[in-house]
Formats: sequence, C-alpha cells, structure tokens
Amino acid sequence: MFTIPNVVFANDITRLPKITLTEICTDLNLDNGGSAYELAQRVWEHIRDGQNSENVLEKSKNKLLVGQASLTWFRLESRESLRGSRELVIENAGFNPFEQVKLPLKEQLTTEPVLIAGANGEYVCEYYLRFMYKNGVKKEYYGNEMNISPISEITTVYVNEDLGIIEVRADSKKAEKVASAFVRILRKEITLEQIITPFDQPIDDIADKLNGELIDTVSKPELLLADISADEAKVVVDILASLNEYFNTKDITVVETCLKKADELFDEQTIAVPFTALILGGMERVGLGGERELRGLPLYDCFNPYLDHQSGFIRFSFPDGGVEKPYTVRVGLKSKSIYFNTPANESVVEFVRNRVILV
Repeated sequence: MFTIPNVVFANDITRLPKITLTEICTDLNLDNGGSAYELAQRVWEHIRDGQNSENVLEKSKNKLLVGQASLTWFRLESRESLRGSRELVIENAGFNPFEQVKLPLKEQLTTEPVLIAGANGEYVCEYYLRFMYKNGVKKEYYGNEMNISPISEITTVYVNEDLGIIEVRADSKKAEKVASAFVRILRKEITLEQIITPFDQPIDDIADKLNGELIDTVSKPELLLADISADEAKVVVDILASLNEYFNTKDITVVETCLKKADELFDEQTIAVPFTALILGGMERVGLGGERELRGLPLYDCFNPYLDHQSGFIRFSFPDGGVEKPYTVRVGLKSKSIYFNTPANESVVEFVRNRVILV
C-alpha cells in the first residue's frame, strides 16, 4: 500500500522550501547549489531515473503534501463518521489508488477533478487522495502553428474516517468541486457540508485558539452609509480637518463651528451613529496591519467595534524538530478557509485542525 512519498509528483517537489531541497540533495550526494527550481529538478531526475521515491523522500514526507496550502474542511451533513470510506474508494474507483497511480490522458483532462492516487496516513483512520483537474490552457506558437496543451493541477484531500472530516488542500474556490468528486467516488446517498465554525466567530477567537497574534486585517465597515450626501460627507471631513487645525492653533472655535454645522445638517437617525462608525461608513474596505499584535493598539481598538472582518493574518509559534518556529496563516472568514503563508508540514496542520476546527 502506498505511503505519501509514493504519490508525490514533480510539482510537489518544486513547492518544497529551498532549505529542504538542499538537505535532500546533500543526503543524495547531489550538487546542492543553485536555485530552488534547479535543486528540485535534480531531486526529481534522481527519482525518475529509477531511485525509490520512498527512500529518497522519507525524511521530508511530513512536508510533501502541504507547503503553502489553502485548507478547507467538510464533514457529513449527518455528522456521522467516514469509517469504511477507504474500502468504498478502492471498490468504486475502477482501480486501487493505494497501489497504482492512474493519470488521465491529456486530451481527457477536464475541469472535473479525477482521482489519480491514494496513500495511507500515519494512523489507521486517515488517508490521502490525490486528484487532478484542468486549471487552464497553455498556448505555444511556432511560426504559423499554435499548439494548445492543458495546465493541470494536482491537489490533495486528507480524510479522517473516525472524525468524519475531509480536508481539501486546494484553492478555496475549487474546494467544493474537489469535495464533490470525493463523494461521487463513494457512490452513497450522502451530503457533505462545509465546516463553518469558527469562521462565523470573531477572528480574535481564532487567534486566541492558536495562542497567536493578530497582525493584519481586511474589513468592511459594518455601517455602510450609501445614502450619505456630499454635504454630509464634507462635514465629516471638515470635523477631522478642524481637529488638525486645533492642534496647530489651539483655537477651539473652529471645532465648535464644525460640530454645530454637523448637528444642523444630519438628521436624528444619522447623528445617533457613533462618529467613528460615520468615518468608516464612507469606506469600502479598511486594512489595518503591521508586524506586531494589532489588539491593544489604540487605533485598532477604536475601529474594531464598527468593522466586519473579511480576512486576517495570524502569527503563531509551533515546535519544529524541538525548536519553536513562527508560522503565519491567512484566515478567510468569508471563504471559510485557512491559507499557510509559511510553508507548513503535517504536524502544524494537525495542530491548527485540532485547535480551530475540531473544538
């Protein structure tokens, strides 16, 4: 039965961090100089020339199917387990993906994901499936001739039978289609649903669960003042400008004049809105970020109650080989996915899964 190194393809090698590729080349007595692409090419040629991929990639198997991945989670609508699903995959796939790699012909590849291989995980209850689909076309010109070839994408689905979840490691826009391909293979009357919690909660909660720092957010104002007039918008700007002038001249009368004008211009409903929300209401998107924790900073704490967060970056630490290593993830509250900006491994993905999804 296949393990992870048996179902790795050239693209997986090219996505490994350069430091990992350098170590693999060194262990194989290959030239360890050059760019990441050159290192990956040497490793893949070594495997293609007949070397056992399991031996070559064993030390790095924890990183092979993750990298800078976007993760989206699904479970059965009935909340049941997925026990027995591996046997159904073998029975219905038309081949045993845990013993054979089956690539479709180029001309047969479409945007519908097709199963090409599978591998057992570390534990009996988990396994991985590799799917391939057409992600675009590439045109090559030679004189008056034009050749079109498909651009393929290979993605990974992690299945935990006991927990009843599947984890799709693909662009969040493609995740649902890949999940549907998995269901079709099972040939059972089941329905998957995307796991929504914790993405329906404040992003601060996710940062806390990871013991991390919220370092960047992209948000929309909760209050969109679509009907605010040009005169009303100008009054808001004038108030801000008057505050700047006060700090230069110490003349409070300018501020008082602007505030009285606002009181006269705005109707009772609008004037009841907090001024901070009024400022933000004229913006389509608000981005706040830096290199340190946002929470506790005066500007963020002032704006936060009036913002509807769309996404955010969280930095947290996780031990890698006994040494604490920083990881940064982008949490998509609307796409309900988590993207690893820092190349990840199975251990840190399991940490995020357990802390954020399986709670």
